[in-house]
Amino acid sequence: LLDLSKIEAGKLELTFAGVSLNDLTQQCVAIMQPQANRERIILRSSLAPKLPQIVADARSVRQIVLNLLSNSIKFTGAGGQVIVSTVYEGNGEVVMRVRDTGRGMSEREIEHAMKPFHQVNVTDERRGQGTGLGLPLTKALVELHGGRLQIESALGQGTSVRIAFPPQRTVVAVPAAL
Repeated sequence: LLDLSKIEAGKLELTFAGVSLNDLTQQCVAIMQPQANRERIILRSSLAPKLPQIVADARSVRQIVLNLLSNSIKFTGAGGQVIVSTVYEGNGEVVMRVRDTGRGMSEREIEHAMKPFHQVNVTDERRGQGTGLGLPLTKALVELHGGRLQIESALGQGTSVRIAFPPQRTVVAVPAAL
């Protein structure tokens, strides 16, 4: 709540530096693995080799990844899967995607979930607990980095969240002079 309030007021202080999205993602997967194990959910990662660093605030990016993994685990049933992947696209964007085989959402539910303090109605009380700030905060943090958040989902078919960091945020190694 505090972070979202600071973002809305333009007061959130970010420290930008070169960040390895792959390393940060691996750390977040390790943090979330025990929860996935308890829920009997397979948590996998497919990280692009030689992914360039991004210029980002590491704390904020960690929050983005943890929020997305937490939501995917929360709304995926036992025996389901959550897959986080990274890729460096031809247009220079560094992309992270979190896909799950969970309950999915309708277009209306996606719109609802993107509003602060709103949650998607679920019948499983344990899975519905939370503040309703995860996706709005995630979207706000992504946008502070000049990025885009896209959600594709269908009821009963799972959800895919795509975070794209723009080429301006990509640290491409310059070849050494001969």
